[in-house]
Amino acid sequence: MSSDLAQKIEAVLAAACVGDALGAATECMYPALICEVFGGPVVTYRQPPEHAPFAKGLAPGRLTDDATQMLAMARRLIALDRPAGPDDAIAGFIDWSNDEEMFQRFAGPTTRIAVEAMRAGARAEDVATPAAYSCMFGTSNGGAMRAPTAGSAAAGNLDEAVRLACLLSAPTHNTQIAYSGASAVAGAIAVGLAADRRMSLEDAALEAARLGEAEALKTGRIVGGTGVIRRIELAFEIAERYAGDIEAARSELTEVVGNGVAMAEAVPHAFGLVKAAKGSAWGAIVAAVNGGNDSDTIAMIAGSVAAAWNGAADVPAGLIDEAVAVNGLDLTAVAAGLCAYNARFAQGA
Repeated sequence: MSSDLAQKIEAVLAAACVGDALGAATECMYPALICEVFGGPVVTYRQPPEHAPFAKGLAPGRLTDDATQMLAMARRLIALDRPAGPDDAIAGFIDWSNDEEMFQRFAGPTTRIAVEAMRAGARAEDVATPAAYSCMFGTSNGGAMRAPTAGSAAAGNLDEAVRLACLLSAPTHNTQIAYSGASAVAGAIAVGLAADRRMSLEDAALEAARLGEAEALKTGRIVGGTGVIRRIELAFEIAERYAGDIEAARSELTEVVGNGVAMAEAVPHAFGLVKAAKGSAWGAIVAAVNGGNDSDTIAMIAGSVAAAWNGAADVPAGLIDEAVAVNGLDLTAVAAGLCAYNARFAQGA
């Protein structure tokens, strides 16, 4: 096992957790309101305000559904003695849903319906592919929450990262929109973690998004909706236009791409912030957190992608330590486990 790779994966997990926990307090808000309520930009863990729709009463530093789903899937993969398959994704998802506080507080629209249906005995494939046409079910951010695990478990192997991203997304989000967004995140992380990078961040994200969309034609379902690939391209274009001014970039990304719970908004927005922050994990996290709306998801994705490419040394160590303590985490062990999975099953897969 490469200790260097394990350390890089730990940086991805740490940045994801910090972004998620910081963003919990500002979710569903907007930038001016965030400054009004908190007295300025949020850069430390804060008590969620009284009107917070999901995080009200949550202790500062606590994770939300984003990082807890990522870690639940990671623990499932780590325990395997074979490459992950569909049943493992379902089991990891059910593991996460058994944390009743996380489920009741944070389950998104697709996830909540899926869990309740599976608890009632429905098969996962029947839940993810509803009997009625739907362009809303399966197009939100659930798959992207689990994608850092897929990218970390397949470091250096974009194709396998896409396979895992779609696999982990499938129990609840099996559309081309979800597969494309989740794959973009996983593929970008996998290439960022590679010892010998042969693609740029932009190329890795877009190639993985294309492969994820193609996978939906074979094993998922196609729905009407905004194309994730073009949105990612647009987000990179905006970030390039506003290079050096991340607040202006964030504002334009919000106006043009969006920063809500839709996969076609949050994932492209996160990539735009990473580029606008010049690859800084902390810069991208802070921008996402203070942009509001789906701030925890976007901060988690942006932080994890940036950390895969440039590490997390600029993320305050105290925030990482606090997130670990508050949530009872052992990110070193999880990272080592994902590194070992990668060595056993993802290299040359």
